Amino acid sequence: MKLLMPFLLLFSAFVWGCSNSSHNSSQPITISVVEMSPNSFTANGEIVGTDVDLIKAAMDGAGIDVKIEMEDVWTDGYDKTLNGPNHALLGIGYSAERQDLFKWAGPTSRSGYYIFSKVATGLGSALGLDGAQALDSIAVVTGWLETTSLEDLGFTNLVYYDSYEEAVTALIDDDVDAIASDGKQLAYRLQAEYSFVDDIDVCFSYKSVYYYMAFSKDVDDSIVAAVQTSIDELSKNKQTLAILQKYFPAANETQLPDVLQLFTEVAPPFNYYTGSIIDPDIQGSSVEIVAEIQSRNDYASHVNITGWVDGYNTVQYLPNSALFTTARTPDREDLFQWVGPIATLNASFYTLTASGITITTLEQAKALDSVATPRNWYMHEYLIANGFDNIVATSFSPIDAFNQLIDGEVQALFMFDEGIDWLHEVTETPTEDVTKQFEESYREGYIAFSLNTPEETVQKWQQNLDDMKADGAFETIWDKWYAGSAMP
Repeated sequence: MKLLMPFLLLFSAFVWGCSNSSHNSSQPITISVVEMSPNSFTANGEIVGTDVDLIKAAMDGAGIDVKIEMEDVWTDGYDKTLNGPNHALLGIGYSAERQDLFKWAGPTSRSGYYIFSKVATGLGSALGLDGAQALDSIAVVTGWLETTSLEDLGFTNLVYYDSYEEAVTALIDDDVDAIASDGKQLAYRLQAEYSFVDDIDVCFSYKSVYYYMAFSKDVDDSIVAAVQTSIDELSKNKQTLAILQKYFPAANETQLPDVLQLFTEVAPPFNYYTGSIIDPDIQGSSVEIVAEIQSRNDYASHVNITGWVDGYNTVQYLPNSALFTTARTPDREDLFQWVGPIATLNASFYTLTASGITITTLEQAKALDSVATPRNWYMHEYLIANGFDNIVATSFSPIDAFNQLIDGEVQALFMFDEGIDWLHEVTETPTEDVTKQFEESYREGYIAFSLNTPEETVQKWQQNLDDMKADGAFETIWDKWYAGSAMP
């Protein structure tokens, strides 16, 4: 978020007029918004913002008359949309708990949820889950997804406010230790008073969020579908990016949602990035395979880098989304739709050479004091399924788990073989310092699509992959990364 501040400049209003079509009716749809800069706010008597400008253009393209109202309290707009009739709420985070309460069109924007504190408090950054839960007080807005997500994580140190401005004021006045907020929203709000580089710490990052427009259930399906089509077309022809760049002139497509939300995480050599997380250069064997699959479609969506747990949880509920590279296991089989295989995943036990530990069987591995592996990865699930009670799965990434071994915090590491060389390189650990004991698990990596992604989309991706394997394109990519290794 520190790098967002240069983008936060003044804006110009978006000119909009309604068109006529078969979707027009005598009664326009009333859309509720709240002050949530830069997504929605009032300037010179007009309601504007990144989401507002986008939805005006989308409704215009769909030929639907609308009336936009600014609500004093977010829950008022939520209740009006829940009860109807002919109502909508813009800028609502999509979640599994809400998905059956409304009809949906979007996403209109994307961001991330974080817990922020002022540097002057001395609380520090990167506190992790336990550290964030140990804070004395965190300002939140009642009913917002930022808040309910923390409630679901078991936070009991939340201080509730009726509006975002009240929550921000509590942070500024030191009435609370921290605030839970959309990162882009807080950066925009504080730009006149604070520098994100010097004055604000990110204590904890906990969720990717996608904002939608929620319609009351009485709104006709054809209207919702027309709005969705219009939003998708705005993404495809780059008008969504142009709208964002009015408010963030240096913004790029990685800060936007897309027609299909594609997630990957840092797990070289399959997927990783170089450069800034704000504008990452995403690379890897799976990334190249996905790019080739998409090159055979009419449109290619961009790939988003996130943490494994966030991506894995998000794709279980978010429409039109996918995560790669995902091990296909029996426990996961019914959670996703699958395209693949695109990778081989060989997992082995590793120890420090200096420890003198030798492991040749699974039972010997179980007898160790501790075995590290990344939380919620297929390797973690494998250890649980095989009765390990010495698992240390407190890390969220391969590099953190690897460092637990290097630092002597654990006796062994259960890790996928394909990533070991990269882990040695990035941590500057000599290869002779770590010994591979034995290979225990083999899986294949897939692209996991959400269950509410259209079947025809999934089938098209699988057909493209099958065609790649038949015409040699897959083999060309595979040999670039894994020459001499059997293809999946």
